[in-house]
Amino acid sequence: MSKSEIEAKIEFQKTIGEANPGGFQPVRFTRVKYKASPTAHIDIRRFQRGYDDEGEEQFFPTKVGFRFPEKEFRRVVEQYAVVPESYVHPTIMKKCFALLRNHEYESAVLQAFKAIEVSVREKIGAPADCFGERLLKKAFNPDHGVLTNRELPRAEQFAFLNYITGAFRETLNKSQNQR
Repeated sequence: MSKSEIEAKIEFQKTIGEANPGGFQPVRFTRVKYKASPTAHIDIRRFQRGYDDEGEEQFFPTKVGFRFPEKEFRRVVEQYAVVPESYVHPTIMKKCFALLRNHEYESAVLQAFKAIEVSVREKIGAPADCFGERLLKKAFNPDHGVLTNRELPRAEQFAFLNYITGAFRETLNKSQNQR
């Protein structure tokens, strides 16, 4: 089947993601709707870098890939990929993933903040009675905080301190109000 024959069967097509972008053989996630099908599909396919007749860089789809209905793709993603693990510290994933999978979101957030608190306490060698805002102000104080990122402008150091202490304050207030 020629490229024009395939394109004639497509109602719409949109790339929604890419793995190994800029690589020689990226994998693209494409949402595609065929005229003959009542539902959209997700196509996950390896592409090959090449050049068109004018010498412009172009990526050509290969036979390596698969396609399935979009609703099935969404079901799988929702069921198994609650949180993209590459963006979350392994300690937090270990303590919180089961809670997230069971839809216990508030408990997961509280456990994540506890994990952060324990880690900060260990890193700065603070005693057990130093916790919450007091601990974070000690660790991230722009003047003498051990964990302060000195490469950031001073205003951003204060902004981070305010951000993290505010997040801890809100989490603690919500957990205490639920009791």
